[in-house]
Amino acid sequence: MKAGREGECPTVKSYHPLYLRFFKYYHAGRYWEAHEVLEELWQTQRDNDFYHGLIQVAAIMHQLKRGKVRGARKLSASAIRYLTPFSPETEGVDVRRVLRWLNRCLEVLPERPRIMDPREVESLGLGTCELPDMASSINRSPSR
Repeated sequence: MKAGREGECPTVKSYHPLYLRFFKYYHAGRYWEAHEVLEELWQTQRDNDFYHGLIQVAAIMHQLKRGKVRGARKLSASAIRYLTPFSPETEGVDVRRVLRWLNRCLEVLPERPRIMDPREVESLGLGTCELPDMASSINRSPSR
């Protein structure tokens, strides 16, 4: 089926399957798996700072879920450096929105203590970094 015909579902742009799997894991709240699967792709394209920045976003979400605020804060600063050149949008991601969320992390995450109760982290109101659900049109479960 070709995209664009009336009554047909548009296809996902020809993104690498590992890139799409990253989003599937991410939206399932499986941040470490998202990190790992995109890192697998990044290992073949080490100069791809966009992927590196998204890997760090997934790592931040994983750290926040575990209450590791200092690590999340450091990764936020690093992810900003990696992702800024790709604003406003790259590969279906609203990079501006991601950068706003990362800057918010820097504003509200304390430098100390290193670790907080995850419920306290939730009370900071950061929520989840909003990434597109590009993988929703794929009819596969997140498996490796």
